[in-house]
Amino acid sequence: MLEETMMNHVKKISHQKDMANKAQMILKGCVDFFSFQRASLFSYSCLTGMGEGICACTSEETFSLHNVKENIHDIYPIHQAVIHNKPIYLTIQHAKSSIPAKYVKRFSISSLAIIPVIVNDMAIGLVLVDPIHANEPVTKNDLMKLSHYLKLAVGSTLDSAPPTYLLSKREVEVLQYLANGLGLKQMAPKMSVSEFTVRDHISSAIRKLGVNHRTEAVAVAIRHKMIM
Repeated sequence: MLEETMMNHVKKISHQKDMANKAQMILKGCVDFFSFQRASLFSYSCLTGMGEGICACTSEETFSLHNVKENIHDIYPIHQAVIHNKPIYLTIQHAKSSIPAKYVKRFSISSLAIIPVIVNDMAIGLVLVDPIHANEPVTKNDLMKLSHYLKLAVGSTLDSAPPTYLLSKREVEVLQYLANGLGLKQMAPKMSVSEFTVRDHISSAIRKLGVNHRTEAVAVAIRHKMIM
């Protein structure tokens, strides 16, 4: 019965046109169908190592995480999850010793599970979930079930549109500049970064959108109203 309800939810996600709503519905499923009190979605760039918050969901509310930005490579367990494309569970002690203290305090983090969001064998984002009962360990079976759900939910969005909700602010910014006709040398000073970094953001956006070159990426971004 739960499996049927979950699949119906995945189907609703695939029919949702608004990308922000898609992201929220995916997280809502993590809370509604599994033993987690909160689910948080982040974009991830394997080129820069940056993880950027998108939104979080509990049974009562959904809220933005756009002010959360960290280099994932500096947070060992999360880095391990995304480079090996495998979910990881952190006990209370492990979470408090490896997750930056400012986030442990701000979000009252106890135990935590890390689930990479994988497209074409590459992690392009991650979901962090907080168990309802912090002292009860999340089993390997629980992690595999949640990973399976996320694979179905994210995969359902790919059938109708690329996962544009997982693009970082910088990736959207470079696509807008490309649409405006700017080159790397013009973008770099506007973004206060090097031309190499600009190129990295462009490459990451192309990869996440599942296209082959810049022109395609800009066309997809315009079509899905990410840029003007």
